Amino acid sequence: MDNEEKQQSNQNNNGFAIKKIIEYGFLFLVFAVFGTLLLNRSLRFNNQKVIQYREKSNLDYKVYLLENDFYDKDYLGKDMLYVASLIDKININFDYLFESDEEENIDFTYNVVAKLSITNSNGTKSYYENSYTLLDKKKVSMIDNTSQGISEEISIDYPYYNSLTNNFRNQYGVDTNSKLVVYMLVNKNNVEGSSFKLDNNSVMSVEIPLSEKAVDISLDYKDINETNEIVETRKLSIKDIAPIVVAVVLIFVSLIFAIKLVRAIMPNNGVKSEFDKHVNKILKEYDRLIAESSSIISFKDKEVVNINKFTELLDIHDNLLLPIMYYPAREHETCYFYICHENIVYLLKIKKNDFDKK
Repeated sequence: MDNEEKQQSNQNNNGFAIKKIIEYGFLFLVFAVFGTLLLNRSLRFNNQKVIQYREKSNLDYKVYLLENDFYDKDYLGKDMLYVASLIDKININFDYLFESDEEENIDFTYNVVAKLSITNSNGTKSYYENSYTLLDKKKVSMIDNTSQGISEEISIDYPYYNSLTNNFRNQYGVDTNSKLVVYMLVNKNNVEGSSFKLDNNSVMSVEIPLSEKAVDISLDYKDINETNEIVETRKLSIKDIAPIVVAVVLIFVSLIFAIKLVRAIMPNNGVKSEFDKHVNKILKEYDRLIAESSSIISFKDKEVVNINKFTELLDIHDNLLLPIMYYPAREHETCYFYICHENIVYLLKIKKNDFDKK
């Protein structure tokens, strides 16, 4: 085997190796990129974040009056003084508004109750308490929205509650301090699809003093005006399982090509395989009998006799006195040793896989 033939063989092998490196590198990038993009679109990666929400209320009420000689109006508005004996009924408007920085899914349940309490004159001890349901529980839902409002009007029969407290005081002859507190309770609960957990109550209230005498009274009320923050640690969630399976398969295939790419760049990782050792030993010991070929001959019109051992090929060489041809089909993978005689090819195939199996 002369230097020119060896140089040509090395060039062919290098060209084949570069081609494989480009091929494996391209396939690795294609499968890895598509697999990663598909996986990223199929998964929802959520981090810790601060979500702010606000609650506001607007309590309004009208005090309707009995027929009298002093007022030309049917009712008096908010934040005034009222004569108890002139009150017919009190209409309370509860307006509630919830707002969030993000679209959320929240169920709101609410009801209105009134609590009647009769205490001693200084309000330290209770003689009598009772609760009344003025509005049964209702439910509204905020779905994929940033705000939800609730509005209800409740009518209070003031003379009825006032007579109860008057009768108690007159019947038992005790000094009392009586009041009716009307509450609207709003409970907030997250539903499926919410980004944070919310489970608490908000309360609006109106306090109505009760008296047996025709005295000036004022109504006390409690509005809501709060801003709250929730620090929520969001977790990984899956949008759809089918694309994830495909993405995992693509990434797995990309890893296979990554391994092939590494092997193509560093086929032996600095250590010769048993295949290379065996072939190099043959080439070194029988260099004078072997001629390296830059291409393999066509076996189409020839009879191929497969040889199992190189020693058998040596015997044929000794009998026919013909050179043994060497062709590295795939560097570090497969090579051919053969002798051509007329229409017969005596062929010895040596494969790396055979050594790996052993």
